[in-house]
Amino acid sequence: MDENISDEDEHLTYEQQRLKRMKKNEEMLDILGINQAAKTLVNCLHKKTIDKKNKLKSVTVEPVKRSLRIAHSPNPQKYYYKGKVSDFIEKLNNDLAIKEPVNDFHKLPSQKFVHVLRSLDMNKPSIKVSETGIHSLAIHPSETSLMIAAGDRRGNINLYNRNSEIQRFIAHKALVNCMSFCSWDPNKLFSTSYDGSFGCSDISKHTFDIIYKTERNTVSDSKTTWHNECERNFLIGNSSGYVDMIDIRIPNKIINSAWCHRGSVCTVQCHPLKKQYFLTSSEARVVSLWDIRNMTDKSINPVLQFNHPKVLTSSFFSARGTKMVSTCNDNKIRIFNTEQLNSDAKKPIKIIPFKRRTYDNDYQAKWNPGREDAFFISSMLLPIRMQVFDCNGNVLHDLISKNMTSRCLVIEVHPTQAIYVGGNTYGRIHIFSTKKQLT
Repeated sequence: MDENISDEDEHLTYEQQRLKRMKKNEEMLDILGINQAAKTLVNCLHKKTIDKKNKLKSVTVEPVKRSLRIAHSPNPQKYYYKGKVSDFIEKLNNDLAIKEPVNDFHKLPSQKFVHVLRSLDMNKPSIKVSETGIHSLAIHPSETSLMIAAGDRRGNINLYNRNSEIQRFIAHKALVNCMSFCSWDPNKLFSTSYDGSFGCSDISKHTFDIIYKTERNTVSDSKTTWHNECERNFLIGNSSGYVDMIDIRIPNKIINSAWCHRGSVCTVQCHPLKKQYFLTSSEARVVSLWDIRNMTDKSINPVLQFNHPKVLTSSFFSARGTKMVSTCNDNKIRIFNTEQLNSDAKKPIKIIPFKRRTYDNDYQAKWNPGREDAFFISSMLLPIRMQVFDCNGNVLHDLISKNMTSRCLVIEVHPTQAIYVGGNTYGRIHIFSTKKQLT
């Protein structure tokens, strides 16, 4: 070491000489660019570590879906929500979001019902719940809290709780076209998707189970288009024209199946009181009534057929099944008297002209829960609105607001409350209520 000491450094102490050498080495490394390269590498590795930690808190992993029938698996495939576990459900159960409920809203006499309708407004701006268009909605049946599920174009199920943050299930791989909360367990949310699957989200456990996956012959026939609960079983419509009945306690087990239409089944619904019957609308220009007891793998004969001039977009029974409303691409809404299921029911008692865009195949008229005399639908009129009709084609009320940003593709109403919710193509929901309900 003494041979490397210059004459001018002889008077320095050992420690001073060591520090001087270290400084010269640093200067040489700077000249060569080695120090800068090392710093860049360290910063890059540090940033990746931070990004990875943050990503685990917010990103969910899409489940891999496979046929349970092919796999011979007795258990449903599960997807666990991997986001931040919050007090979402606790706030749903504990916080009073609906301050002053409108008791028995859907059971009110006609005049009082209309009086409440006219008091509804969007008391707050629309809420962004999804990055893509909303194609299905479901409202939790709680009479004190407000939770809305919105199914979007990418297969996500977005949960909005008025007292908490928005949570998201990446449940399906394609557009979610139909959702409903379970009648016997409100923590369960059922959904169908154009990816051919029917699943159940458990909002309390943050899980998603694939219960059914269609296995038709071609890709075009593999879509599930609608579902409906039928005494703890489910009817599932398919783009192949089939309707399958499943028992959710036995994953991917088809109890009964019937080929009902040459075109896609658009909607399917079990009769509210006469559970042996179910109703389908189709691309085959017909609404049909079927007997569940006659379901076979082959085509079956309908009990009744309601012919239409063009493709159907929906058909639904009223609360007790005494009326049926259909929407068709001929710009007409038709109302049928189905109190007696005979040939007299096939002729509409009212035809209501309705303006729609020529490429718009998603508009549907739905009955207010518990009522035989009122249904709601989106509208193409300006200013933008949602409308509530009576059975004579009269507009009971236009739901209009300065806060309504665009036409809503889908609309749902709370099962018991005077709360109407619309979802648009920009991922926003619009909530109409009385001022005292949601303050």
